[in-house]
Amino acid sequence: MEKDEIIEIEEMQSLAIEKINVGEYKNALKIAREIKKNFEPHYHVSQVVGSILISVGRNLNKENLTREGIDLIKPDLENIVKNQKDPSGVYYNIANGYYDLFLFKWDKKPYYNRFKHTGLDEAKINFRLSLEYNSKKPDTFVNLGNCYDHLGRTIDALECYEKALDLKPDYAMALGNKGIALCKYSFLLGKKYKTLLIDAHYFISKALEIGVSSKSKNSFTIWLKCIEKHFDDKKLSKKSPNFPGYKIEAKSDLSQHLKEQTMENQLYLNVCSFCQKCDASIGDTINIERMRIKIDEDYSIDNDPYLRLSSHLNHIKEDYISARFLLILSGYNDLDLNFVYEDARFIETLDYSLHNMDLQLLRLSFRNFYDILDKIAFFINDHLNLEIEDTRINFMKIWYSTWNYSPKKREINEKIIETQSDGLNALFDIHWDFEENGSYYNLRKTRNALTHRYVNIKMFCIEESDVEMTPETFLKRTLELAGIVRNAIFYLMYFVNEMERNKLKQ
Repeated sequence: MEKDEIIEIEEMQSLAIEKINVGEYKNALKIAREIKKNFEPHYHVSQVVGSILISVGRNLNKENLTREGIDLIKPDLENIVKNQKDPSGVYYNIANGYYDLFLFKWDKKPYYNRFKHTGLDEAKINFRLSLEYNSKKPDTFVNLGNCYDHLGRTIDALECYEKALDLKPDYAMALGNKGIALCKYSFLLGKKYKTLLIDAHYFISKALEIGVSSKSKNSFTIWLKCIEKHFDDKKLSKKSPNFPGYKIEAKSDLSQHLKEQTMENQLYLNVCSFCQKCDASIGDTINIERMRIKIDEDYSIDNDPYLRLSSHLNHIKEDYISARFLLILSGYNDLDLNFVYEDARFIETLDYSLHNMDLQLLRLSFRNFYDILDKIAFFINDHLNLEIEDTRINFMKIWYSTWNYSPKKREINEKIIETQSDGLNALFDIHWDFEENGSYYNLRKTRNALTHRYVNIKMFCIEESDVEMTPETFLKRTLELAGIVRNAIFYLMYFVNEMERNKLKQ
């Protein structure tokens, strides 16, 4: 394509964007049609026209235009990315397209997002790719957070809104969406739920004060009214709530280091670990708070479901705390554990491989974190009485009544679908991310290598991979996995709470 043609296309694109910004969507659509008609097929034409169609489709609520825009960009995506200085924009546009396709269905069927592959999955992948190229765009974090929110992954959504606010503290949509997510998260708090609702009220009020679209304004106002029903004083303060903060008390330097690192990485298992505004954020206190059980002639302590499931959770927590300890101990410089290897002999293989106890602790930590996912599957099997044999239970297969290596040929277990649970759907979506092409698939490959072969940690790596990396990369991956597993345990408890609330309604 000639340079003057590219300039002309970009001028027409700028005009179309102006039309969109003032609500003249049909005129913007007309410009997109003219570009496609007047210029030969080219990846640049596909990118410009596709992006306009996606934007117009969203604003005119026309699913066919959104789909047409995606179908234009996808075949030329590789060339578009290759020839862009900053490909984050094209990934952002196509992600928005997939997100809109989901919303078209979800508006008509609220449970459309439960236990299936939807446009949200493609949107997540492309928003993440956009962030890989440019992690300084708050809009991308907010939209990725919205995807997580629809999937029941409230904590992941909150983390995205926080990152957006780090980049732009007065970003109204991030503030308002954070407030809504805090409302949903408050269901885990039990009797202390009002603490988060006060925070949520502040953030939503702040968003309305800054200014949002009319559609968002209506939604945020409804949420505010719902929050206010929980308080006698309907005039909740619009100021940021004051909290005393937390103070770490420890009996040894190692204990102090352990607590500090756990807080820094938000790895405690308690519902206050996200906000960290008081001493309640220290400790692993999450438990099954209550459970209604049937007392009949067959009842005994040995088959009490509350005690049995609490025992499962105890093991999950114990394994998590141990894996976290190994993770933090691996970086504790005041304790030299290499005496363990002092009588061992390693052959110098001239490949810069490292052999020390710190890295071995990190390997054990990674593997132990991953194994917890299978224990979560064991819990689900027991709670829903899926009747899967203990030896066949794992996190990747627990969801299906019939298993096939092709996801399209698998059938979701009816008992899973019947729950319509946000918490369980969040866990289901995490399992999707560990599938091939999912965002966590690299972690799965690393775990398989650790379990069945080895992961080579090197001082220098010309090209890192899932089985060969530097200590810094392996630490980063272990921290990522720790956060995923922490969230999974929270979603498991959220699922239990949902099931108990459903019992009360019956």
